[in-house]
Amino acid sequence: MKLGEVFPQERNRREIAELEIEGVAFDSREVKKGDVFFIIEGKKFDVFSVLKEIEDVVTVFVVEKRKEQKVKEIIKKKPLIFVENIQKEFRRVVDMVYTFEGKRFKFIGITGTNGKTTTAYLIYQLLKKLGKKVSLIGTVNYYLGEEKIKATYTTPPYLYLRKLFRKMKEIDSEFIVMEVSSHGIAQKRIEGINFACCVFTNLGRDHLDYHKTIENYFSTKRKFFLDNPLATCLINIDDPYGKRLFQELNGKKFSFGIENNADFKAEELKILRKGVEFYLKGQGRKFFITSSLLGRHNILNMLGSVGTIFSLGFPLEKVINHLAEIKGVEGRLEEVANDIFVDYAHTPFALKSMLSTLRKMGYNKIIAVWGCGGDRDKGKRKIMARIASQLADYNFITMDNPRNEDPLEICYQIKEGLENNNFSIILDRRKAIEEALSLKKRWKNGAVAVLGKGHEDYQIIGETKVFFKDKEEIKKALL
Repeated sequence: MKLGEVFPQERNRREIAELEIEGVAFDSREVKKGDVFFIIEGKKFDVFSVLKEIEDVVTVFVVEKRKEQKVKEIIKKKPLIFVENIQKEFRRVVDMVYTFEGKRFKFIGITGTNGKTTTAYLIYQLLKKLGKKVSLIGTVNYYLGEEKIKATYTTPPYLYLRKLFRKMKEIDSEFIVMEVSSHGIAQKRIEGINFACCVFTNLGRDHLDYHKTIENYFSTKRKFFLDNPLATCLINIDDPYGKRLFQELNGKKFSFGIENNADFKAEELKILRKGVEFYLKGQGRKFFITSSLLGRHNILNMLGSVGTIFSLGFPLEKVINHLAEIKGVEGRLEEVANDIFVDYAHTPFALKSMLSTLRKMGYNKIIAVWGCGGDRDKGKRKIMARIASQLADYNFITMDNPRNEDPLEICYQIKEGLENNNFSIILDRRKAIEEALSLKKRWKNGAVAVLGKGHEDYQIIGETKVFFKDKEEIKKALL
């Protein structure tokens, strides 16, 4: 694509109008030869400090007019384009360079505090079992057909999404399953996408460092559904916010749940150590389901997944036939060794769900290893502590991702919410895991739950990421 096509106002500049545009970038670490580079200032990083390093690679730089003098002092060899609104111009150019023909895909979006990753992965697997070409964008991995890419965002930024869509177009994907985060909605990362299905899993306390109040958080989630009036909506009405959302929506919708009368409902539940059994009622029929997925919450995830596939026009019995074959997600109530689990639980709702599930699975003693992330909602720390006091027999409070907070201070804030003395503070997460496994040996019929990080293979300490994976530390400790 010629530069003059992308920037019509520059057609009279003959020396640049015929330049070929290969791509768009705003991150100096990802810039490639032939890119248009948008100089967008970040909160922590000074983009002007790296412009000289990337000048030889970039075809043209785009910058706001108010920064004209500053950038002219740095860039001497490559052309500059000045604009009034850098964000608006950035999206316009991205849309031109990475046209993704949204009508060729059926987009399925899953939002909620907990359950997004598993529900998205179940829908992805079911569509594949049904013979469809499907791609997935989620917290753990991105799947482009058979290619697996380690995820960097739950809902990637606008540019990255468009680049993924281009690849999905090249492999002829029919369906794109996406986790839709509240940040992704608020920051308009999914703007311009028309979803065929919108799924709501639940809503609990999370991201209040960003949204400030739970009502703001809910309003952001609700916006996703209101912005897609032609989509079929699948709503968990066991959740109070889900019930409220279901009542507010006027378009095509299906409900799912366990406690309430829903379009897709689970009955006669059995929570077993190696899976679940239940009856699924839907569309006037009743099916017996057995699955290796663990816990009551995964029954809800299955209901939402089945309802979604049905809403896309697939016969219910065909969907049900494949349900026993689908697998769970790495780091989501995953049994690493006998009676030793890892989970991503990092919210009050998820912590309660995880520990309650282990109790329902028949464990007499539960040992929890967990902490809270730094630079995030501090208000949930005491709440999670109370839940852990009530549902775990012993808690090892340890370091999660402290970021720029003092990890010991985070642990002390958690301690203030603990309701008994059955806990230890061990900052070293590796040591905390070892102590938990040692305690388990002394207790009959006990389980260890290492919580908060799940699939993650790092800790963020200050501004540094260091390798750390709960599963690997558990396996080492068991040797």
